[in-house]
Order: sequence, then C-alpha cells, then structure tokens
Amino acid sequence: MKKILLSLMVVCGVTGVTAQDKRHVEVILPYAAGGGVDAIGRAFAREASQITGQNWVVVNRDGGAGVIGFTALTRAAPDGNTLVFSPASALTNSPFLMKTMPFRNEQVEPVCQVFENVFTLAVRQESPIKSMQDLVARAKAAPGSISYGHAGNGSVPHLGVAAVEKELGIELNGIPFKGDGPMLPQLLGGQLDAAAPALSSIKGKGLRVLAVLSDKRHPAMPEVPSLTELGYPSVIPGLNGVYAPAGTPPEMLSKLQSLCQKVLESDGFKQSAQSLQQVPAFLTAAQFKERIQKTYRLHADLIPRLNLEKN
Repeated sequence: MKKILLSLMVVCGVTGVTAQDKRHVEVILPYAAGGGVDAIGRAFAREASQITGQNWVVVNRDGGAGVIGFTALTRAAPDGNTLVFSPASALTNSPFLMKTMPFRNEQVEPVCQVFENVFTLAVRQESPIKSMQDLVARAKAAPGSISYGHAGNGSVPHLGVAAVEKELGIELNGIPFKGDGPMLPQLLGGQLDAAAPALSSIKGKGLRVLAVLSDKRHPAMPEVPSLTELGYPSVIPGLNGVYAPAGTPPEMLSKLQSLCQKVLESDGFKQSAQSLQQVPAFLTAAQFKERIQKTYRLHADLIPRLNLEKN
C-alpha cells in the first residue's frame, strides 16, 4: 500500500495533477470551428491533456467577436476547470464597440500568452486584384465596391483594416463572420472580393496574400510585404492566450502558467504551431496582463476616431 501511495505521489509531482484536478478541463474557444485560432487552440488542449493526464475538452462558443465565450467564462466556477483560449480582442476592442458589455475585464484573469496571431489581406488566385496598391487604387476609384470578410465586428483584422481605410481615405465593404472558418469558403467561392484571415488559417488554400497586417514580414511568408513597409498604418497582432475566471486561487493560476510554458516547449505543440505557420510566444500572466492593458489604452484612443457603429 505504501508503494502505491508513493507511486501516486511521484506521478502527481511530475504532472502537477492532484486528485482534485481529475475532472475534465473545458476550454472555451470563442470562435467558430475551422479557423486558425480554433486549430492552434485544439493543439494546445491536446498537449495539455497529455502532460496533465486530464481530459481537455474544447467547446466552440462563437459570436460577438469573442464576447459570448468570455461571458461564459466569467460565469464559470473559478477552479481552473473552465478556461478560455482566445485572442484578447474581447477585452481590448469590444468595450469600445458594444453599447453594453455583459462582463467587466476585471472578471477575467489572463494566465499566459501563447502566440501572436498575425492577419493578412488576401484574395483568390483568380482575382484581378494583384497587390495591396491595386486594392487601394480600386477602392479609391469606386468607394464601397470591394467587399472583404473579417472575423467579426471589433476583431483584430476588422480594426486593422478600418484603421487603414481611415488613414488612406478609402471605403471597403466589410462583411463580418464568426471567425475565419465560415469566411474562407465565401472568399474561395467568389462571394467576397477579399478577406482578412489569420496566417494560421490560410495554409494550402491557394490564396494570393497582398500584405501581412504587421510592422514586419512574417517568417512563414517572407515574400509577402508588411503594411508598414508599404507605407500603411501597422496593426497590433492578435494577442492569443489562456484565461481563467477572476477569483481562481493564486496557486492554481501559477500551476496553469507553468503548464502553459511546458506546452509551448513541447515538441508536439511546436510542430503543430509550425504546421499552422505560427510561432509560439510565451508571456507570463503578469507580462500578458500588462500587454493587454497597454493595448486597451491604445484602442481607447484609436477606436472612437474610427467612427465605428456600436453594436
């Protein structure tokens, strides 16, 4: 009996799992299945499950540019068994785009940053739009005639393209979707002229990428220019990570942060990230929270100047 107990103690010490943790962990993904965030979130959950020995179950609760999923998180028990894997846009963008928020940022506890989601402007290979400069020229010649899809009102790509529109004095016809998953078939089918999908969503889709919405080129597509080098406003990437309900015990938050780091250092997750054209970018809870707060302050200044209609 003593040997059995000792063995259990060793296992728990290695994985960080206790008897109280044996319930499954629900990972809320606030976007539709099939997009890049969904894919890398599932890769994260698979690796976390292997490391902890727990069953990590991914649940898509899409809508409201992530707000619906975060709302569900704030109503969950703060015990570490319900988490969100998502960009921070529901915390940094939505407060300035919704007439009424169903939760406060203080009800969400950032655990760690996992990766920075860089977005693109892309068209079909058959599109007559050959470059970013071509798209801008066409938009100036016929305001509102070019339709483009984005991952929802207030999402990172929506705000990024809106900032470019305002800076250049052009008008595009933005069409919101519940993530990249339902948007890309519309682009590939010709129902959209262009789209602003994440780099992680477009591998193997045969799209022509006009630009990455960033201040520098991305290693996954070194041949594609960034907005900044083209002379257009740069865009803050999607700050993707893991979040827990406020009130989660500090020891549980510390344990989850350590788990995040182990997942990002694992060969399995690195391979999944590479296949999705992403680069893991770990930040501790404190660093991630500071970056979210900084982005919140930037958007408090930017979004009102874009004159976007509140939902």
